Amino acid sequence: MSPPSSAESEARIGTLIEQGLELEEIDLNLFRSKRLWLPTGARGVFGGQVVGLALAAASRTVDKRFRVHSLHCYFILPGDNTVPIIYRVDRTRDGKTYATRSIKAEQRGKSIFVLTCSFQAGESSPLEHQYPMPDVRPPEELPSNEEKLQHWLHHPRIGSIPKYKENLEMRLQEPIPIDIRDCHGLPRARELLHPRKQEPKQYIWMRAKGTLPDDPAIHNCVAAYCSDHYLLTTSLLTHGISNLSNPRLTMLASLDHAVWFHAPFRADEWLLYEMESSRTVANRGLCFGRIYTRDGRLVVSTAQEGVIRTEFRPNVPRNPECKDGKDQPAGKEEKAKL
Repeated sequence: MSPPSSAESEARIGTLIEQGLELEEIDLNLFRSKRLWLPTGARGVFGGQVVGLALAAASRTVDKRFRVHSLHCYFILPGDNTVPIIYRVDRTRDGKTYATRSIKAEQRGKSIFVLTCSFQAGESSPLEHQYPMPDVRPPEELPSNEEKLQHWLHHPRIGSIPKYKENLEMRLQEPIPIDIRDCHGLPRARELLHPRKQEPKQYIWMRAKGTLPDDPAIHNCVAAYCSDHYLLTTSLLTHGISNLSNPRLTMLASLDHAVWFHAPFRADEWLLYEMESSRTVANRGLCFGRIYTRDGRLVVSTAQEGVIRTEFRPNVPRNPECKDGKDQPAGKEEKAKL
């Protein structure tokens, strides 16, 4: 592979995402993370980074003629961004066409994450089909995440509420390595507190900021990193729930995650991520995703299940979208804020 080695990193600083996927090789089949990202308000290290680093470690142990075609993983404990993650790679199998690796991520002597991935040497086949790419607005017509945060920070109502302003400022200071454009554009101010119920589908454009090396392995690792963005939140859309609504979201955490890589692509060019949720039950949401290149090729498929917990706050106006017989409209004070 070659998600960047220490020597390469010294010679080339690289993009933000390369820095986020950088590993130190401390022994044979043993790697250590260098930089870990704790998103604002999150319980632990960003799950996509944990996945991307594990795939980077595994890729460093296979011959360059192999390319990852699938990975399956479980999140066991939240990652602590103040302590490096140790990745132990088990070279499970090396065959002529396929190679398998098992990776265990540890902190303070405890397993926090496990991943199994399979690599394939190049093969051609006369059989090929795919789902068609959805027709959505192009990324040039959509605001970036940073532009959306700036919009709300300077909004005459939202930006004037201290707790919202502080949260927006913290998120703007985060070194986000991926340019993300939500195909739904900017929501109305009222929808921040009272999200409308909608079909459990969403679409985002995404690409790494900067130019990446040509090595396909780094592009696969970046896609694994990106695959955790927004996917589980798809299961919330049909319920009109957010961390500002009432009932409000109190926990959203990945349990397991799978990625299938179908064809080569560049992660520093625009990719469309189509996401949908088929089921939410027993405080778990199940979501599926498809990633397309701009010319319509389906290059990656994903699946994820995660924990979803909510709570009702009796002294806060209830979200009018929650149709359970206990609805009440937003009070005067809530309306005035919006």
